[in-house]
Amino acid sequence: MGLTVTVVPGGDSSWDSWLQGAPHDVYHLRGYHIFASELGEGDPYLVVAGDRDRGLAWPYLLRPIVGVEANDVTSVYGYPGPVAWGLDPGDRFLSLAWEQFLATWRDQNVVSVFTRFHPLVENAQLATAFYELAGEAGEVSLGLVAAGETVSVDCTLDDDAALAGYTKVLRQEIASARRAGLLTTEIEDWTSLEDFIRLYQATMDRSGAARRYYMDGPSVLRLRDLLDGHLHLLITRLGDDVAAAGLFTEHEGIVQAFLVGTEERLRAHSPLKVLLDDARRWARTRGSTVLHLGGGRAGHQDSLLAFKRRFSPRRHKFHTGGWVLQAGLYRHLAESRAAERSPLTNDFFPAYRRGEQQVSEPD
Repeated sequence: MGLTVTVVPGGDSSWDSWLQGAPHDVYHLRGYHIFASELGEGDPYLVVAGDRDRGLAWPYLLRPIVGVEANDVTSVYGYPGPVAWGLDPGDRFLSLAWEQFLATWRDQNVVSVFTRFHPLVENAQLATAFYELAGEAGEVSLGLVAAGETVSVDCTLDDDAALAGYTKVLRQEIASARRAGLLTTEIEDWTSLEDFIRLYQATMDRSGAARRYYMDGPSVLRLRDLLDGHLHLLITRLGDDVAAAGLFTEHEGIVQAFLVGTEERLRAHSPLKVLLDDARRWARTRGSTVLHLGGGRAGHQDSLLAFKRRFSPRRHKFHTGGWVLQAGLYRHLAESRAAERSPLTNDFFPAYRRGEQQVSEPD
């Protein structure tokens, strides 16, 4: 069975129309990929196998590898991965589509492919049809990798039912904060953007984040424009003081806590907890069904994940995927760059990118 393959570059406005029949999120959209490209993360593409009735689409960034005439495939920051319509996991169509994707990437001289999958869309199930590629001298691709868990809040529940899913201490902290006067509003005219930038950058400073994670006002406004109504600014105030601020994406019923910041001197009032609780309420009033809080740092079982678990008993499996298409070159790059930077280990993919300033798994 031959499949039609369509390669859609970031400049092609037909990108999003291919996604309309498939469950997907803001991380799959053309605008989000253009934003990543403008940050220097790679050239955006969407490769599609099939037609409008039955197909598989994979959004990705194509990056040049310094020092060689070759590229690799990676994913945007967040939870993208392939999306499908008109078929089910295990369908033979998936294996045939995967073969077409590999052919496309080989035409683009790709050494390796990496993606993060979406825990709510559950598109990692599609990858069970993507066989591992055995390379030279025993080199084997990672295939599908379990990478921790994420947390979401059910926004279809009324307030009493949703709060019942919070831990007892969290409920008490939020109630105390509300008695103190904390209140969240959506800033539809974006006039409080500088407040968000100030709090977000201060939060990054406190966490010791690398400079690449910082965003300024023009960058946020550019992302807002590219996402065309899918990015929202929520501000939590205590009187005249801004206590917390967050950017939230909303698409196809899924709200994502994208970036948040808090005022350190008001930390005792639990402003972030109020912000997230109010984001749940806000999402419900808009008809969205889920608030996705994400996972731990780089998928780890850490204090960030423990904090998010306090809001909900709902857990989702987070997966990544990695495949090597040119085993000899992959091994050569990994070994030579390990000698330049740090010891070669098996806990980073692709290994030859270890030590570079690249975006890690989402928090």
